[in-house]
Amino acid sequence: MAEPKTIALLGSTGFLGPYITASLLQKHSRAKILCLNRSEDGEQRTTSSLQRISSDNLASSSRLHFMTTDITQPNLGLDDTQYKQLVCEVDEIVFNAWNANWAVPLAKFEPLLNAVRNVVEACIGSPRKARVTFVSSNCSIMNWPSRHPEQPLIPEEPAWEYASAADSGYGQSKCIAEQLLARANLDSGVRIAIVRAGQIGGPSSAIASSPGWPIQGWLWVTFKTSQQLGCWPVHMNAVDWIPVDALAEGITNITLSQPSNNDVTKVYNMMHPNPAPWVLLHNVLTEKFGLAVKGVTLPQWLGLLDPKVFKMHGFMAAAGEGREQEAMVFHNKNALEMLPKVENLTAKQIEVWLKGWRLRLGEARARL
Repeated sequence: MAEPKTIALLGSTGFLGPYITASLLQKHSRAKILCLNRSEDGEQRTTSSLQRISSDNLASSSRLHFMTTDITQPNLGLDDTQYKQLVCEVDEIVFNAWNANWAVPLAKFEPLLNAVRNVVEACIGSPRKARVTFVSSNCSIMNWPSRHPEQPLIPEEPAWEYASAADSGYGQSKCIAEQLLARANLDSGVRIAIVRAGQIGGPSSAIASSPGWPIQGWLWVTFKTSQQLGCWPVHMNAVDWIPVDALAEGITNITLSQPSNNDVTKVYNMMHPNPAPWVLLHNVLTEKFGLAVKGVTLPQWLGLLDPKVFKMHGFMAAAGEGREQEAMVFHNKNALEMLPKVENLTAKQIEVWLKGWRLRLGEARARL
C-alpha cells in the first residue's frame, strides 16, 4: 500500500477553500491535510464551513491540521523547524491564497508574488518533489482572443504573454504568477499545475445549512449599474460559471493524478464545459428579480460611464471582447480529464444562486 500523502492547502477559508478542503478529505482517504492560513481564526472559519457544506463529519477529522502563518514571508513565515518539516513531508501544495480585489493596482499584489517564489523555493528543496497546484484565473489571459483573432480559443498553456492579461492588477498578478511557476518548472523541474478558474458559481446542490453564494463584485456592479442606467449590455461572453464543488473536485483530482514522463507545466481551463448564453442571465433577472431595462451593446453601455469613475471599465470591456456570439472561448481538454460531470447551467440554478443577494432590481433608479 502506498504511503499516505501530505497535502498543504494554502488558503482554506473564503468560499472555495472549504470546498477544496472537503474534497481533499473525501478523495484522499488516508492523506494528512495541512491548512495554512494567515488569519488567526482560519481553523474556526474552515471547520465551521465544513460543517455547513458537508453532511460528513469532516470538520473533526484527525487528518485535518492547521497552521497560522504568513506565506509572503521567507520560509513561508514558519520557524526553521516547522519549515524543514514541511519541506520534508509535503507531497502536494494547493495554492489558493490570493486577494480577489479587482480595483487595486499590480503593486499591491507584490507580497503574494513573493509567496509564489517562497513556495517554489520550498519545492526545489523538497525530497518528495512536491507538486504545486496553483489556483489562477482566466483574467491571466483574458485578452488572448482580441490579440489573437486568428486563434482566439484560449490555450491550456502558461500565460507567457503579459499583454494578454486583463487590464487590472488582479489579472496581471495572476499572469506573472503563472510565468514564475512555469519558469520554475523549466529551470528547476518543479512540478506545476495551473488551474484557471473563471466565475465560480454556487454549489451544484446545496444542503439546507450550506452558505449562500457570496455576492460577486463585478456582477453586482453590472446589475446595479444597469438598473441605474436603464439599460443592459446584451452581448458579453457566455455564462461559463462553474459550480464551486465541481471546481474543488477538479483541483483535488489533479493532486490524485500521477506525473507523466514529460512533466511539463500542465494548465487546466476549468470554466464550465458547456457555457450558457448571456441572455439566460438577463432572462432570470427580468423574470425573477424585476429588472426592466432596454438592451444595448456593451460599447454603448460602457459609453454611458466615465472610465475614471467606473473602476471596472477596463475589465468589462475585456470581458465582452473576443467571440461574443460563440459559447466556447477556451480549450479545455486537460480540464475535462480532471473535472467531474458538470450539469448544464439552468435558469433555476442561477435563480437559486442569486436569491441570497436580496436583489431589488424592480426599484427604479436605485442608488449604487
